[in-house]
Amino acid sequence: MAKKKYKDKYDKLENAPVKGLISFLAVPTIFTMLVTAVYNMADSYFVGRIDTASVASIGIVFSVMTLLQAVGFFLGNGSGINISTCLGKKDRKTACIFANVALITGIGVGIILALIGLFFSVPMAKMLGATETTLQNAADYLEIILLGSPFILGSFILNNHLRYQGSAVYSMFGIVSGSLLNIILDPLFIFRLNMGVKGAAAATVISQIVGFIILVTGTFQKDNIRISLKSFKPSRKIYATIFKNGLPSLARQGISTVSTISLNFACAPFGDTAVAGMSVFNRVMFLGMAVVIGYGQGYQPMCSFNNGAGKHKRVYDGYKFTAVVTTLIITVLSVLGFIFAPELIALFRDDKEVIEIGARALRFQCIIMPATGFCTASNMLMQSLKISGKATVLALARQGIFYLPLIFTLPRIFGVFGLCYVQPAADILSTILTAILVKGELKRLKNSKE
Repeated sequence: MAKKKYKDKYDKLENAPVKGLISFLAVPTIFTMLVTAVYNMADSYFVGRIDTASVASIGIVFSVMTLLQAVGFFLGNGSGINISTCLGKKDRKTACIFANVALITGIGVGIILALIGLFFSVPMAKMLGATETTLQNAADYLEIILLGSPFILGSFILNNHLRYQGSAVYSMFGIVSGSLLNIILDPLFIFRLNMGVKGAAAATVISQIVGFIILVTGTFQKDNIRISLKSFKPSRKIYATIFKNGLPSLARQGISTVSTISLNFACAPFGDTAVAGMSVFNRVMFLGMAVVIGYGQGYQPMCSFNNGAGKHKRVYDGYKFTAVVTTLIITVLSVLGFIFAPELIALFRDDKEVIEIGARALRFQCIIMPATGFCTASNMLMQSLKISGKATVLALARQGIFYLPLIFTLPRIFGVFGLCYVQPAADILSTILTAILVKGELKRLKNSKE
């Protein structure tokens, strides 16, 4: 049987079989997320060859990277959902306005953050939980990372824009090329040029600049929406729409920053080994979550576009498929993570205490991880359908509503190993909340007419 041909990518979004379409969109996104996860871990791996305090220092600054990601995904998803929905309605002009307002605004925010980092890196490092032994390295790393903020934010925004237009392959090239370059530059700058922690930060920023340039080039390919100052037409209505639709992403990533800072403070009484152990645990967990989030992001453009086109059955069928596949994938990864937890932690820091703390946290997390497939698919669904209120609550649940009270209570009860129980307990509670909030929306979606 001959393979069906589609007029363009928009025809494909609207009419291609759901399972094949989501998988087609998800594969480059998953690959992008995995490479991003590896490059996020690269700093920890190479810096781990220096000493435990250095690993702890970049773990402290990791919260700033999640903050930049929060702002980038806030603007990128907030505008991207509207881009995809407008394209589904055949309104390309409005889609162009959303794209350019979000990108130029993000670059402006990045310039402000760069100036803040240039003059206030030391007090910021203290605010993030740096101790006397980690302060200088954390401040040096932070200053360089924030100087690259305009390019980091621009990359996150363009990545989302291309993805929501069904051009995940172009998005993949930009992010992956920068990530691979970072992995190559890390050992060169850290060891060969003897820059230490500063070298890790410089490698990250240079790779982000290269990735940004490639993503900009991708916007000029085929029928993708291009960068144009003529389409920069900011208005209260445009910003309000971006804010509403991007709020779940901002909440999800922003609360992750708050939870990471809280974890740093909770770890501090137990010493640098606790900070390093939980920092490495978070990097390893990000690898597993990257697959789930990547598949969910493959579903989002299909969901938003077909919602705009009024094809609700495709939206519902796509959700079911995404939830099942992500659950199967994360279950397999959880089993592997549980079995090889000590070995995975030891890759980054061969320290007995660091391995003990990190491995215990990883194994407890792997027990509840299969539920994150259902939770992620549900959150992606509600955000893509612009059900911002419930999507924001769910985005806040995992590392905010439930996590923050637990991080300040369980370590006091169970000591250093109480740190290991916080995220699994928060995930159990957020899964229950997700099931309650998504039930009505799924019923409405299932019963709605085309």
